[in-house]
Amino acid sequence: MTSEESFARLDAIRAEKYPHEERDREEWRAYADNPKKRAEISRRHSDWRDEMERRENEAIKALIPRVGLPCTVYYYTDRHAATVTKILSPNKVVVQDNLVECEDYYAGEYKILPEVEPSEQVFTKRRNGMWILEGHPTKGGVRLLLHYQSHYIDPHF
Repeated sequence: MTSEESFARLDAIRAEKYPHEERDREEWRAYADNPKKRAEISRRHSDWRDEMERRENEAIKALIPRVGLPCTVYYYTDRHAATVTKILSPNKVVVQDNLVECEDYYAGEYKILPEVEPSEQVFTKRRNGMWILEGHPTKGGVRLLLHYQSHYIDPHF
């Protein structure tokens, strides 16, 4: 599977709609005075949503990085916009933080620029599918998220 195929799989999962929307809506109206039937309808939709979240999380863990891929580095309460700059192996990548312009520090508004900073960080893919900064523990370590790019500095620290 290529990087593009892995992202297409994630997009396809996200694009899926609940297949029984109309039927559930009609049944909901029909059983206005039957709380047991309404609870059953709610549970059916909730079960579908839980399954979709599980499938989406699996697809996120199976994403394959490529050079130039925008990503996000999670530093506990902060997020840094970054870009994958090198693929060292299927389970090891190098990323560089993007330069950003602060528009409003206290509102957490930043404009992400395409240029990258010179410092590099190496992330490794762990057995649980998460990308963690090399040398950090899997639990509580600095994480890399490949499926979106975001930048936020927590003003409370």
